[in-house]
Amino acid sequence: TAWLWDAGTGEPVSEPLRGHTHSVKSVSFSPDGTRIISGSEDSTVRLWDAGTGKPVCGPLRGHTHSVNSVSFSPDGFRIVTGSSDSTVRLWDVWTGEPVDEPLWGHTDSVLSVSFSPDGTRIVTGSKDSTVRLADGWVIGPKCQLLFWVPPASRNRFYNPATTLVIPRGCPELDLSHMAHGQHWIKCR
Repeated sequence: TAWLWDAGTGEPVSEPLRGHTHSVKSVSFSPDGTRIISGSEDSTVRLWDAGTGKPVCGPLRGHTHSVNSVSFSPDGFRIVTGSSDSTVRLWDVWTGEPVDEPLWGHTDSVLSVSFSPDGTRIVTGSKDSTVRLADGWVIGPKCQLLFWVPPASRNRFYNPATTLVIPRGCPELDLSHMAHGQHWIKCR
């Protein structure tokens, strides 16, 4: 369960927020204070009305293991979640649906997630001892920044139908002769 407390008195201000079937790992208020998001070991995310303590929608399903961290975007329209399934997910607050495919990159449980103050980036921390910044940069195997994808192109670029995953120990993608900037018009 999750509880809503009065910060001045230390007293509960409502009944417990009940619905999860296992431990609640993370909770967060929406920026306007009207909603609460919770993530649980039951692999679900729940959205609550902060005034009534009643569920708004959910449970949001998509993670396959414990949801360890939850956070609202600064505009309150999206939620980011991190899980022991090593993924990060974005959710639409109004529909309760995933915004896109999960974000992969960590090799162990994602323990912490947060939006940047302007809502354009997400930072994640993991049990794999890494911190990752999801801001449009494509990062190479030696952590070098390879190239940046503008926000307007990210949905087309990161489409599951156009994704190629090269596992460790296999050939690297050589982008040293990639046409970019104004040079792309020379492509044949």
